[in-house]
Amino acid sequence: MTIIELDGRKMDSRAQTHQYLKEALDLPAYYGSNLDALYDCLTDLHRVKIVFRYQEAMLNSLGAYGQSLLQVMKDAAQENPGLIFAG
Repeated sequence: MTIIELDGRKMDSRAQTHQYLKEALDLPAYYGSNLDALYDCLTDLHRVKIVFRYQEAMLNSLGAYGQSLLQVMKDAAQENPGLIFAG
């Protein structure tokens, strides 16, 4: 299983967050940089555990959008047995 650690301190804006996620999660070139596209890509991952560090920093920067992002990750992990989200 691949373990990917995400650093919430690197998520200051929506654009920066999606660029960071694209790189950290090795998302495909066609990734749409939005929460729907993130969900779609996360449900395609296999044997991956995502560990989210410094969530508070991300939530302070992104507010409600950050909450939605966390929910997308939780929902994708429920849908995809090959993904573990440790948020």
